[in-house]
Amino acid sequence: MRSFFAYGFVSMICVVLHNLIVIGGDILGFPYFGSILVSFSFVTTVGYVLQSLFTFDEALGARRFMRYLLAMSTNIPLVLIAIWIWHDVVGLAMFWASPIATICMIAVNFVLSRWAIRPQATRMI
Repeated sequence: MRSFFAYGFVSMICVVLHNLIVIGGDILGFPYFGSILVSFSFVTTVGYVLQSLFTFDEALGARRFMRYLLAMSTNIPLVLIAIWIWHDVVGLAMFWASPIATICMIAVNFVLSRWAIRPQATRMI
């Protein structure tokens, strides 16, 4: 149960950072693809450190960070599609489209974070 609440807290930090970057980029006139890449670079690093230490109580490591980068990189096409739908198709301002797209991805991120950070059990055959 602790990891559920810790995940929620860390996720909120990441959600706020991501949306500040994407919405701020939109206000400054940057295309959302570029803002998403900037967000990915920054938020993924912050998220890995916080999820490792607080949510999953695991040590930081290069292999785990690479797995986390791989897992979180699946967010790039997913968030692009979600923002495209909410912003370009539905016509919502980025102020609304980015948070809605983020909410759509929270469950996916929990599963991917857990896979990337938690040690995998080895099977004896």
